[in-house]
Amino acid sequence: MFGFKKGQADRARKERIEARIEQARRPGHELTLAQKAMLSCFASIDPNHEPEYRKRFDSILEALDGAGLWQETTEWRISTWFDSRIEKTVSNGKDWYLVSVECDGQRLACGCPSPEKAFAFLTWYQRMIVDQFYAVGPPWADNAVFSR
Repeated sequence: MFGFKKGQADRARKERIEARIEQARRPGHELTLAQKAMLSCFASIDPNHEPEYRKRFDSILEALDGAGLWQETTEWRISTWFDSRIEKTVSNGKDWYLVSVECDGQRLACGCPSPEKAFAFLTWYQRMIVDQFYAVGPPWADNAVFSR
């Protein structure tokens, strides 16, 4: 029975991701692979549909509501760490959320108008760093990025 339910959940997730990509299409505009990857990431971590990400998002909200800051250090590979944070600030009288992910000598950061968007970019940055590492290596590696 569990395998059947998992299969249903996987199909539902796939359909939700495909629908999100389709919603983003504009007439006469083909989405790039990078755009599709970003949309797929955001759809796959939607806390409204993914219990694992709901728990993570709720813990971030709890920290932001309490101290105005959520931060986490996570080892995702042997001796390779994410230093991640979301900080609640105020800009022009409105709440604003500063996101940053640091790893292997690089820092990806942005400001977001909502905790939902901050959570999405936090996760996107972490996934980009991992994908970059396995595709072309970290920025400091002395290896070829372009074909020779």
